[in-house]
Amino acid sequence: MKLGNHVIRFFYILMGIVFFPVLFCVIFIGNRMDYNEGLKLAALVPNYVLFAIALLGIAVICLLAEVTKKARQKFKAGRTEDNGIRLDLIFDIVLAAVFILLFFVNVRIAKETAFLLPWDVGVVRAEALRITEGIPAGYSVYLSVYSNNVPMVYILKELYNMAAELKGYPHVYEFLWLQVNCGLISIGGFFSCLAVKKLTGKFLPAVFALLLYLALPGISPWKIAPYTDTYGIAFPVMCIYFYICYKDAKSAGGKYLFIILALVSGTAGGLIKPSAYIVVIAVLGVECIGCLMDWRRNWKYLLAEAVLAAALLFAKNACVDYMMEDIGLDFNPEIEAGWQNYFYMGLNEETTGSYHPGDAGIFGEFQTDKRARNEAALERALVRIKERGAFGTLYYWLRKMTMVFNDGTFGWRGEVWINEDYPEELAGNDGITYALRDMLWPGGSHMGRYNTFSQLAWIFCIVGIFGICFCPGEQRERYAVAVVSFLGIFFYQMLFEARARYLLVFFPVLGALSICGIWQYVYWVGELLRRRRFRPQKKPGRGDL
Repeated sequence: MKLGNHVIRFFYILMGIVFFPVLFCVIFIGNRMDYNEGLKLAALVPNYVLFAIALLGIAVICLLAEVTKKARQKFKAGRTEDNGIRLDLIFDIVLAAVFILLFFVNVRIAKETAFLLPWDVGVVRAEALRITEGIPAGYSVYLSVYSNNVPMVYILKELYNMAAELKGYPHVYEFLWLQVNCGLISIGGFFSCLAVKKLTGKFLPAVFALLLYLALPGISPWKIAPYTDTYGIAFPVMCIYFYICYKDAKSAGGKYLFIILALVSGTAGGLIKPSAYIVVIAVLGVECIGCLMDWRRNWKYLLAEAVLAAALLFAKNACVDYMMEDIGLDFNPEIEAGWQNYFYMGLNEETTGSYHPGDAGIFGEFQTDKRARNEAALERALVRIKERGAFGTLYYWLRKMTMVFNDGTFGWRGEVWINEDYPEELAGNDGITYALRDMLWPGGSHMGRYNTFSQLAWIFCIVGIFGICFCPGEQRERYAVAVVSFLGIFFYQMLFEARARYLLVFFPVLGALSICGIWQYVYWVGELLRRRRFRPQKKPGRGDL
């Protein structure tokens, strides 16, 4: 077996080792796990009950796939290349129509439920509005510390000006921000379903990917937050999808086109949400593995990708510099947060690795020396690890990752409150308005139902994600980029400041991985049934006569 195959197998094993304990704790311990009380989701029934329902749903999918297998085989056998392409196109058109419809539905939901959010969303919004009034950002401590939010301020400023220039725009200009949110959520779902269809080569898994997406980001109230978690949601999965197209392309021209699209999509996502660079790293990492498997065939593509990635990184930095100049930001690089600060905060016991104002106080201690602050943050982080010890640190990370994966609303209940209201004329103020607000608004009388439904869909999702670990050997290379991306997402959350909300931007990738994982259950259930069906009959012995 080639070295590349060993490396791919290692990643599958590693995923099973690190994710199974978290999955077990989410299902069977849930809110009883010792982590940040403020981030615990209140559902109407325990997680183990939802797990049983999710298992029943997966069993139904396995049964449906097995029952329809003969019909699908007959259908596939009757397909020619021409009508196969035509059916794929028809399916994609119908899928696109569904997500266009979802956009309009979400715009209506946003109109009825929109309110202004606090914390970073509120700060970014206020900065964008101030700049649209002609007031430069000037010296902003917030934007200097959290420079990752500069592109978001610039984008919101541009969208606000665009709405102001539209003739007869019927809503408050800020609402265009939420409409763009709704569009990006639909685009992310569309590419998630395409990725599933591309990976599995089947229509049925893509249909289930659609249903799963509708159940989570599709109806999520996060659409009313004009922030990086939703503005970046489409780009990681686009990167993965175009990479899969690159792997399937036959011509060199097609390969170069799709790898360019993949890296450009991933870099665009990273510009909005830096954690999205994880998928770019995953793509380059899988390409390195590909070179271990076939150096002569793959080295030229890896070289081109490395050059393109470096060029895109340079372009990204130039783009951020332009944005800072455009919004009039007097940027102070000495107080910019580094990875050391997020690593330090990610080890805070009091908040189980989520934001802690005391840890953020380190920026007040070191206001003029970035290097000294980063060194101090790293030293304090290592002290926390040393105090816990090896087993204590592993257990801490288990509690932290249980916190991250134990919320199907992606932190909506724990992180959100109504800071200010949108103008009353935005909503219809009818029965639909009050029904939606009862379900989605913080403190709504039916919010427990929304929490429970989301938690059920999420547990179904993460059980499916674990299924990819059972991928048969001949298929492992095909799913490798999704597995490596998941490991990147997992370890990023484990090591740095984390919370459930940070998974939202990756959900199109996680949802696609989940359905592909469920199709591994389908495969093994089918194998088990076939082995029982064709088991050789035992020859009668003397005692049987």
